[in-house]
Amino acid sequence: MNDYGSWPLADSPDRVRLVVPPASHYLRTVRLVAADAAVRTGLDCEEIEDFRIAIDELTHLLMASTDDFIELSFVAADERVIAHGRARSRSETAARSLGDLSELILASTADYYNVTSVDDEMAFEVVKQKRRVMADRS
Repeated sequence: MNDYGSWPLADSPDRVRLVVPPASHYLRTVRLVAADAAVRTGLDCEEIEDFRIAIDELTHLLMASTDDFIELSFVAADERVIAHGRARSRSETAARSLGDLSELILASTADYYNVTSVDDEMAFEVVKQKRRVMADRS
């Protein structure tokens, strides 16, 4: 469990699923779908770009760890966009992990993220919350 509660991915009627090969030239497609989900949540331009950057980092990690297709899900719910990605890990190599720069990028662009590697699967989840703007005190 985390600060955001359980994710509405499985039962949301607005869930978008995307399956891509593990090749970096498909990152553009992943970023476009991520941006669309962020727009539907009502995130502003800066928040949308932050989410796209976070998705790019996490999806690239999966691409570097697998030879199989990558499954991604996106949900726009409750003023936040939530994404989950997963792929079967290569059996002959150790699971990859985020580098220091990627950790720094994710810490500054996502409100929550988690990467797991269990048995032969690597997965991530990431959340970007709509920022609350305080009313102007005139």
